[in-house]
Amino acid sequence: MPFWNQYTINGFIKAREKTNVAVMVTGALEAHGEHGPLGTDSLLPDHLAKAVAEKTNALVLPTIPFGDSWYFNQFKGTVSVEPNTLVNLYISVMKGVFKQGFRYLIVINGHEGNTSHLATAAKKATMKGERVVIIVDWWRDLAKDARKITLETPEGHAAEDETSEMMYVHPHLVDMSEVKAARVVTRFRIVSAQYRKDLYPSALYGDPRKATVDKGRLIMEQAEEELIELVNQVEKGKLPYEDTIVS
Repeated sequence: MPFWNQYTINGFIKAREKTNVAVMVTGALEAHGEHGPLGTDSLLPDHLAKAVAEKTNALVLPTIPFGDSWYFNQFKGTVSVEPNTLVNLYISVMKGVFKQGFRYLIVINGHEGNTSHLATAAKKATMKGERVVIIVDWWRDLAKDARKITLETPEGHAAEDETSEMMYVHPHLVDMSEVKAARVVTRFRIVSAQYRKDLYPSALYGDPRKATVDKGRLIMEQAEEELIELVNQVEKGKLPYEDTIVS
């Protein structure tokens, strides 16, 4: 099916009658090493969202391409949105979706800096009704088996995993002639504007030198399958959790 913004009013009404699930896509615009595109965190979930639009009845919203990129705000090309602004935007979009009668909203999130803000917004947006927001941090929640099999180095920012995925989805946007590795390990979490470039030298965290198209393909294909399975499950009114026995 087309994306939400490609319908006319009447087309939207007909499409809405076929589904109770909407999909929201969130990303970021920030430095990804010297080899990766600035829009990596939007381009990858957008690719997954297209698969959902093509293979399910869920209505997919246009990707929100900006996020909380505070940690990379000192690098050229990064545009970061203030947390309060981001939360309010997410709340407005979520409430707008539920106003159209949807019961379920699946968020395909492509950027870790957005995760806590999405959770805050979801609490607000679902406070007064029988509505459900499912937040999928796709790089963490999907394709775990494929990652275990394919990756030779730890996951990270603009690392082997992300670089491989971008090489598969948009190979023309990756400049492997500029690739290098960097990973600063800290015992505790350090938050400091002054030391952002020290903590993330070259705007990366990991080793993208072992990235390949085939690794990216395996990860993205499994992620697509799992995401489509999730949408179909939620369409039937079944949420992705298992009952446990409390003794």
